[in-house]
Amino acid sequence: MKERITRSSTNRMLAGVCGGLGAHFGIDPIWIRLAFIFLLPFTYFLPVLVYVICVFWFPEKRNIQETDFNKRSRRLKSAKKYY
Repeated sequence: MKERITRSSTNRMLAGVCGGLGAHFGIDPIWIRLAFIFLLPFTYFLPVLVYVICVFWFPEKRNIQETDFNKRSRRLKSAKKYY
């Protein structure tokens, strides 16, 4: 199964679209950002519309860290019940 394009939750300037595209295609997101900026005056600001559509189309990749609450709930589920 192919990996979906997601918005980055860590490598972001606005909404993480360029960071997600860079991670998906394996290139530095700075090049994607520069391409967006370079294309703005030549395409009548169409990349802005594409960026906004991508914000709503691509899901955000969530980086959920291990918390004490998650550790405790896992311990409680795995504990033997003596009642």
